[in-house]
Amino acid sequence: MEINALQTLGAVQTYAQSDTVSTVFNEMITELMDPDSMTESMSSQSQAFLNQSLNYSGIAPVFVPNDVSSQTSGFTSDGDWADLINQAAQKFNVPAKLIHSVIQQESSFNPQAVSQAGAAGLMQLMPGTAKFLGVEDRFDPGQNVMGGAKYLRQMLDQFDDRVDLALAAYNAGPGNVKKYGGIPPFQETQNYVKKVLSNFQG
Repeated sequence: MEINALQTLGAVQTYAQSDTVSTVFNEMITELMDPDSMTESMSSQSQAFLNQSLNYSGIAPVFVPNDVSSQTSGFTSDGDWADLINQAAQKFNVPAKLIHSVIQQESSFNPQAVSQAGAAGLMQLMPGTAKFLGVEDRFDPGQNVMGGAKYLRQMLDQFDDRVDLALAAYNAGPGNVKKYGGIPPFQETQNYVKKVLSNFQG
């Protein structure tokens, strides 16, 4: 069951020990089945972020701690990350504009963004997903964008290059897309897909 689940999520890594597989499997299943439960197991650093007075940033439910918002104020435009986005697009054969649109919706180009569910960085990677993708530091723009682009490529591969379904899977998990045979009937996911597609196609 664990092997099948990892394959469904597009796993391409081979883990040396079974306990590592179990740990990653359990974390990712938790995220996919109940994203809100991640707040109960977040690191002390993430909990500290959420316990502070928070500033709202962007359209998506993304929050930025007061003590880091000033530090990233000069790095929140798409132009700051154009080269990185292009590199990720070429490496994983994902349209640069799609990566751009996902980042715009996920974090408004703020590399220090942290969501209420514990997702972090430019492309808002959850802890288990980041580990699965080989991302060690979710707040490192290079690792985050490369990991997010890799995940987008995996979702595009799973859903026959259908951008709408890949985006739905990025937001709600590929299991939910398969379960409902399309974009899941979650208002958040439906709005997410519409907004990212609008930016991508506009």
